[in-house]
Amino acid sequence: MKNQLLAALFCVSVSFVCFAETAITITYGADYKPFAWSEDGMPMGIQRDFVEEILVKRLGLKVIHESCPWARCQVLVEQGVKDGFFTVPTPQRTTYTLASKLPFYQTHFVMHSSINNQYIKQLSLVTSLKDLEKIVGLRHIHMLGSGWHINALKNMKNVSTILDASNIPMMLKLQRADVYIEQAEMFRYQAQKSGVLDEVITFTKPSIRKLGWHIFIGNKSKYQFLIPQINQLLDSLQASGKLEKIKQRIFIKHGIN
Repeated sequence: MKNQLLAALFCVSVSFVCFAETAITITYGADYKPFAWSEDGMPMGIQRDFVEEILVKRLGLKVIHESCPWARCQVLVEQGVKDGFFTVPTPQRTTYTLASKLPFYQTHFVMHSSINNQYIKQLSLVTSLKDLEKIVGLRHIHMLGSGWHINALKNMKNVSTILDASNIPMMLKLQRADVYIEQAEMFRYQAQKSGVLDEVITFTKPSIRKLGWHIFIGNKSKYQFLIPQINQLLDSLQASGKLEKIKQRIFIKHGIN
């Protein structure tokens, strides 16, 4: 019995050491400021800071952060080349990942357009995606690989995509697209950086959808066992009010009030 106990303890110790010497790799989109972007090949932004705060600082994990085009990030996780990513749930992603139960933070997707766009009046009367479907000739735009947009706009007639979402405010200003559904925080940040904030408009209502931003770990990753630990920590942080304070601190750091 004693030998069996020692053997079990040895196995646990070896497993812990092996885990400590390895690191989970989280991927981020390279062009999604201020939430995720690449700077000299290094991931930057709100999502990376949340992962550092939750996984590294509070769970003591070693994390490798990597940037890549967003569509490729998803393929790499699905194939098991990388361990996880930080995004919103979609039916497709549930087929090859396991997500945290609670979101790290939540945002609202609303409409944005040019102040001079011909559809301003119609957009001001919109209450749902169904209303948008009825506007003949309306041109939508979103970032390539955005699963939420692909699903939400599947019934729209005119949809274009772009690799770098930070260019969309300028596209609206130049009226190469009519409407962009995106988080107000991200769009206003990008419009300000592009110098067109005064030439675009954000419709704060309706909220097309409230989205929770979660950590996802792929089914082919050896680190899926971490999800229950992440869930337990997020439950505790939310109950204590600390999760909201973490969000406020990280958002302010990146110029979002």
